[in-house]
Amino acid sequence: MAPESCLIESLPNEILVASLAFFSARELIIHVLPISRRFRVLATRILYRRLVETSPLPHNELILECYHPSAKISTPYLSCRYLGLKRAGEQPIHDDALNLGDLNRLYSSFRPVLAEENRGSRRRQRSSRSEGESSLGDEAATQDLHLDDGELFSQLCTATNVVKETTTRGLFVSHINTCDGVIRVWRQWLAEKAGCSRSNGNNGVPKSTVDFENILWVDTAKNVGLRFRVELGPVERMPLMYDVGDDAPVTYTLTYQGTDWLLTVPE
Repeated sequence: MAPESCLIESLPNEILVASLAFFSARELIIHVLPISRRFRVLATRILYRRLVETSPLPHNELILECYHPSAKISTPYLSCRYLGLKRAGEQPIHDDALNLGDLNRLYSSFRPVLAEENRGSRRRQRSSRSEGESSLGDEAATQDLHLDDGELFSQLCTATNVVKETTTRGLFVSHINTCDGVIRVWRQWLAEKAGCSRSNGNNGVPKSTVDFENILWVDTAKNVGLRFRVELGPVERMPLMYDVGDDAPVTYTLTYQGTDWLLTVPE
């Protein structure tokens, strides 16, 4: 009689995939992946499809809290609109040639915008700063950072949460914190990015890869990061006269362009 493993190996992929679909992610990784190369490919494909299906967070919403330590109470949370999947590195990821390492290169990309119930509290009187950046019904979110004379960096406290809303906007029936951290925003980085914004203009062409150099990471593992467009702040708050090289008081306005969230294999 043929060994049981050989009988299973002889089954068509469609039947194997339908059977393995009942396994949890942990079971697929621990018990199915080591069986053989064929099972490793099928299990990885199942995990990949689960990540793709869950990355928009169906029936849930991702919200972002990002504020200067002195403005925690007055800074409202931001709603995050799903943009799609991004990958780390230039090497493409193909569904028919997946390996387990590819799953660790997938980021779910979102664009933070002002939540509808919070628009009145942060609506700026400055006109079309973000014209063309937000889709219909959304208002681009911004963050002002001020550096005093000689101050080398500022800080942003950041938290991401997955919530489920009630019929009343702003009230949640469930709340899961996914990341907490403090971002140190350096004066030199702000100056460089503001210069890039002036020279490149508003050419925010969507990219399919994660731009690690232009992201402020919330955690050292680079699981959650924020992307901004940086501009000099209001002219009336800028210094009138300082020598070149002086760390003069300066204000920058950061416009949220996205947040990239490393996907993790669900249990």
